[in-house]
Amino acid sequence: MTYTHRLATPDDAPAIAPLWEIFAHDRAAIDPALQLKPDFDYLQYIQRQLQRPHTHTWILQTNTNEIVGCLIVYCYDEAPPPNLPAEFQEEQELDNPFLQRRVGSVLGLYIQPEHRNPTAIQLLTNAALAQAEEIGVSDIDILTSSDQTGIHTLLERAGFTKAAVQYCRHYNLDGREDLISLHIPHPEISSDLNNLKPQRIPLRNPETNQPIHDPHGNPIYLEPIENAKTADGLYIYPTPVRDPNTQAYIFDGNDQLVTCPLLRDNQGQPVFVDGLPQFKPPKYRMENGQLSLERDADNQVCFE
Repeated sequence: MTYTHRLATPDDAPAIAPLWEIFAHDRAAIDPALQLKPDFDYLQYIQRQLQRPHTHTWILQTNTNEIVGCLIVYCYDEAPPPNLPAEFQEEQELDNPFLQRRVGSVLGLYIQPEHRNPTAIQLLTNAALAQAEEIGVSDIDILTSSDQTGIHTLLERAGFTKAAVQYCRHYNLDGREDLISLHIPHPEISSDLNNLKPQRIPLRNPETNQPIHDPHGNPIYLEPIENAKTADGLYIYPTPVRDPNTQAYIFDGNDQLVTCPLLRDNQGQPVFVDGLPQFKPPKYRMENGQLSLERDADNQVCFE
């Protein structure tokens, strides 16, 4: 059996989700501190992981392109962002006696038992190590169970050292109503959750899952469309326009991403078909034997 690996794309989510569900059950079976939620949506979880800008997911494939394993790593910076207000930066400095790190945290590695061999495992782990070096992380954190001696040996050969031994004891809190809040109060945050700004999502290449950048090299984020939600109250995000020949994303004269307008009815409400919001498609024309986007006198993309 030969194997290949690559970064996952959104289309891989249905194949990764059942692997991750098995991984979660295996993890809970050996760790009393982990209690699985009933009826958890693993597909939605994986879809969200694939959308996160600093989460990297690799998949392991057989020579028949069957996905038999996955590795997910989340990278983060312990240092506060440079645009954080000075009072918050000072607070973080007072709360942390250690130098801040740039961390690659391994969320999990799972390979189907019949494919667990050194070659397959190293394909995924070597890819993660190469990505960590490219991003520039200072530390990689991995939590493994005590009985995974094979993984321990692999990590030690790769230059990792055992940092700690974790002990767990679980307390059942079902039915307790006298629990005090352990959340840190933040009076500067509005208590009206309805006024919180909805989450923006990074735009990624659907074939490679790599972030898309504007002409100036800045990553592009899709903002929810104002005054537009689904019947379930979910935000609606715009659909970017792509060149029909190169599939490249289209930018206007101000280097802004061009998106399809949302189709609305006479009352200004979004139009849905089978529960999906509808958008006005771009107009096309034949030019020199090729399909191209139709533009107006100001070189703006035209829509139906």
